[in-house]
Amino acid sequence: MITDADYEKIKRTPMFFIVGRPRTGSTLLRTLFDAHPNVTIPVEWPLILALYKRFGHISQWDKTKLEEFYNGLFEPLRFKYWNITNWPSVNLEQLHEDLLGCAGETSFETLIKVVYAHYNSFFEKKEILLFGDKNPVYSNQAADLAKIFPSAKFIHLTRDYRDNIVSMLDVDFEMPNVALLAYRWKYSYRRIEAAATQNPGRFLRIRYEDLVNEPKVSFINLCGFLEIPFEPSVLEFHKKKHEIEKLYPKDMTDRYFSSLFKPIDPAKTGIYKSRLTIKQIKMADLIVGETADEAGYRREFPGFNFLLFLWTFPAVLYSKWLYSVGWMVGLLPYKQMMWLLNKPSVIVKIYAWFFSHRGGSNGKAE
Repeated sequence: MITDADYEKIKRTPMFFIVGRPRTGSTLLRTLFDAHPNVTIPVEWPLILALYKRFGHISQWDKTKLEEFYNGLFEPLRFKYWNITNWPSVNLEQLHEDLLGCAGETSFETLIKVVYAHYNSFFEKKEILLFGDKNPVYSNQAADLAKIFPSAKFIHLTRDYRDNIVSMLDVDFEMPNVALLAYRWKYSYRRIEAAATQNPGRFLRIRYEDLVNEPKVSFINLCGFLEIPFEPSVLEFHKKKHEIEKLYPKDMTDRYFSSLFKPIDPAKTGIYKSRLTIKQIKMADLIVGETADEAGYRREFPGFNFLLFLWTFPAVLYSKWLYSVGWMVGLLPYKQMMWLLNKPSVIVKIYAWFFSHRGGSNGKAE
């Protein structure tokens, strides 16, 4: 049970977010922080922005509103493993009781921290100095998160866009189309960097390549940025393999998280060179453009190719349309927004089929 002293400490404990595209190494980075004895960072549970839309205007809470908030924690999502009940050993009855104990003047930020305080990690914990969050699905809303959590810091994790494309093609997160994935990489990078410009001192960008090639140096720098002590034992996270396997179904761990059962390995840097065709690399370089240079990634084909531009234009246009639709969906009332998020439209399915069957979608060398 959370005491008054616990509540005040939770309220004062700072928070940070790991943002960036899916398949950039964010699960690895979350695991490193999860292994830190002074950090609590739950597995993915991307409902903060949806809950804020519904409850963010409330500052005075009664038991009825807190009951609604608690029930809102379990809103259905298309991805079934994104569920708070998958948190290890979470005591839902205790969480319910502690949330109801927050009646009175309480911020939305504090309620989220109270929820996160109930996450029970596989790793041994001491005094919690920091709450963390890793949910790539709302990385494009980093500016909104910065407003909701005005003292939070952000780690922007990037990965070579071509390697990221290969990794995305290996899973079923998004449409398997090189042009679409390249544009989404660029869009996400620019959105997060714009948020960083608006919030100086609160964002730190780190490359996946630096993290896996120099993990100790990189993690020391991250701990310094977040103002927590460096703990060398985090680099031994893979020794918790059997505990982590219990969290997800075996087919899911084999497909998405198998790398977490091994020591950090830089072998997957530059994999695009053997996995993408020359045409696919040219497409990615063309679409990402000068943003690649800004992020520290050298383009192999920096020139403009008009025919390739025409070929990739429909995918880029469709991506822009999707982001516009997403923005409009975000303006809807909470219930309608959640309904649409869980039921993709027929139009989206048709476009998904079309772009998954266009050339350059399989990510394998010819």
